Amino acid sequence: MLADLILARGRIRTLGRSGLKIHSHLAIAGGRVVACGGLEVMGLRGPKTRVVNLRGSAVLPGFNDAHAHVVYYGLTRFGADLGGTKSVAEIAKRMKEHSRALAPREWQLGMGYRADELAERRQPHRRELDRVTGRRPAFIDERGGHARVANSAALAAAGITAETPNPHGGRIGRDTDRTPNGLLLESAMRMVADVQPPPRLERRKQGILLAQRLLLSRGITSVGAAVNRGFADDLRAYEELAQDGRLRVRVNEFLSWELLDAASEIGVRAGFGGALVRAGPIKVFVDGGAERVAVRSGGGTWRTTPTELRELVIGASRAGLQVAAHAIGDAAIEAMCDAVEAAGGGSLRHRVEHCTICPPDLQIRMARLGMVAVMQPMAARFTRVSSAIFFPVRDRADLAPHARLLRAGVPLAFSSDLPVSPDPNPWPGLQVAVDDQVNGISMLAALKAYTAGGAYASFEESDKGTLDVGMLADLQVYDEDPIDVGSDRDGLRPRAVLVGGVRAFGML
Repeated sequence: MLADLILARGRIRTLGRSGLKIHSHLAIAGGRVVACGGLEVMGLRGPKTRVVNLRGSAVLPGFNDAHAHVVYYGLTRFGADLGGTKSVAEIAKRMKEHSRALAPREWQLGMGYRADELAERRQPHRRELDRVTGRRPAFIDERGGHARVANSAALAAAGITAETPNPHGGRIGRDTDRTPNGLLLESAMRMVADVQPPPRLERRKQGILLAQRLLLSRGITSVGAAVNRGFADDLRAYEELAQDGRLRVRVNEFLSWELLDAASEIGVRAGFGGALVRAGPIKVFVDGGAERVAVRSGGGTWRTTPTELRELVIGASRAGLQVAAHAIGDAAIEAMCDAVEAAGGGSLRHRVEHCTICPPDLQIRMARLGMVAVMQPMAARFTRVSSAIFFPVRDRADLAPHARLLRAGVPLAFSSDLPVSPDPNPWPGLQVAVDDQVNGISMLAALKAYTAGGAYASFEESDKGTLDVGMLADLQVYDEDPIDVGSDRDGLRPRAVLVGGVRAFGML
């Protein structure tokens, strides 16, 4: 077979059977790698073969971000950008400026602030939002996705009053007279989200394209599209973009737990879909975020109780569907292990998303049950500085235990959790995972977790994740060799990105 494209005279690392060994030439035909080696690869050159002289540029497989909120991130681009705000007054100012472009009855959204970064060191109050939003329903999301502040109009639309009880797995913030102050934690956020008019399909497609541009610019060719609030037809949004030739990243679309019955009834199974768009795992929240994680020593928020989780995992397993469980604390991870064990373990590769507090006994259980740890390596930096604030005092070795999970035999997939991490660039997280003095791993292991690990988590390890012969030609090209630039990799950006051998970003 003659090649469609040959990349010549470069520094090509497959991350597969040859690991970090450098090859100079790579040949692509039909969207897949057909040869990788030295000058002998030029033997596949034909009259129609395009040959690109890399002049020493480096080539790696495309990154696979196994957990990123693609639609959610895209929709936030149409709301007020509250990232980096330093005070409640600044939040109010940005909301007021943003409101000028809204239609008369359109809800107003804002996203990206952090309460601990505000001068007041607290959440905004609904009345502070009311002053700039008036009668327009509005809410703002704290970066992290576990807290929201709604204005009075949004609370009224949801029917939330002083008499409204806290929902299971969530809490309504209140003033001293029990009047809601606008703060909604965990599952309480759904009370407003469920009455918000759902964004139009076309708006969601526009949001996906905005997210896609960012992902590709960071060398990400595949993404696990996680959900916060699941829209039943998000798959349609991706599929229509694919049919129109506008989707250039490969998408493993999570399904919200509410869709389990519908998905099983129509025969959706793990890995259902095509080369670009696949139906991914059933997503469920087990515990909360930050200080609300469920830990064995007590405390935390159970958004899904262990009993409910057990029933869900058993039901999904019977239907042949994988489950991706948001579980940060050790009690939540233990509950997921119990649920998978009750379902018979098996070959569905049930996933623990985040897996932040994971002691040795749970590492062993996850390996025995064939589970996958889908982690954000930047959490290792977070745990070094914040474990005493958000988590009970414990052995640091149990926090973000990348090395110990790998040694126990647990497959590891890395991700950004976009927009919790506003920039999905994998390189800072890769560096943190390597430099971690307690649970550090090799650069090769870290790179595999950000490439082949995600492919394994979505049952695609035979098709992508490396540049071995026969694999999809999803790759990224760098002017500098990322492996040799030293520890300052935060600013690394690919010059070009190919998906299936076709340019998706940059110039080659």
